[in-house]
Amino acid sequence: MILACPACDSRYDVTGHAIGQRFRCRCGEMMTLEAMPPTADELACPHCGAGVAATASTCQHCGAELLVKACPRCLTRVFHGHKHCPACGAELAIAAIAADAADATRACPRCDAALRARRVDDLVIDECGACLGVFLDHVAIKRVIVDRAQSRADALLGALPRVEVNAVPAAGQKMYLRCPVCQAIMNRRLFAARTGIIIDVCLTHGTFFDAGELPLIIEFVMNGGLDNALHKDIKRMRETALRELAQAHAAPLPVARLRSSRSSRGGALVDFLASLFDS
Repeated sequence: MILACPACDSRYDVTGHAIGQRFRCRCGEMMTLEAMPPTADELACPHCGAGVAATASTCQHCGAELLVKACPRCLTRVFHGHKHCPACGAELAIAAIAADAADATRACPRCDAALRARRVDDLVIDECGACLGVFLDHVAIKRVIVDRAQSRADALLGALPRVEVNAVPAAGQKMYLRCPVCQAIMNRRLFAARTGIIIDVCLTHGTFFDAGELPLIIEFVMNGGLDNALHKDIKRMRETALRELAQAHAAPLPVARLRSSRSSRGGALVDFLASLFDS
């Protein structure tokens, strides 16, 4: 069972814990594991949308196998496969960490010093006091990039230090970094062409920003730079697809080769945003 923090929406796996047990989120908020509400008479199949009894294990309309779980935020019963809770709208696919790991120390991906969790507005950020790097989980990233609330942006800009950004790691620094949550090697991606900022992304848990990068990205996003960059990236991909299609008509190519070429030229910004929504 997954439980969401009511303050920052961080997710915790509380499977096996007793009803009524309290947990402290990394942002400092206290949470209580409540019992699931009574079973609803009918739920919607996540595959075809047909009405299905909450106790059903198979959809009679499309034959899909069904698994009931609880929404992490409101605990309403939902079928596995839904992207959002039909009752409160909460996103259901956000990765969760073990409840017992909430107080565990995370190492900075850049310098291995201890990260310190801090709540800023409705976000929880992991800061490194040594190299000033910042790790944000996917919930925080989406709130910064998609929601774009001015009060949240102002709070982050006021909390983060302003330092000069290095385009490449300094001599002796690591090039490829490990996620502080799962220790997997993160992907290095260009956030947007006009920023020149390379970020380190764990598709499951979040993104690491070296010192000074996050304030620049927040200003870039709040000033409309992300929309302009995304529009140009999509336009470039469309032009590439049309050009390849014209070439295919002139000299037919194997379908597999055309698809490979098309996918390999997708912009890093589009890939990055897709990873946020698909994670």
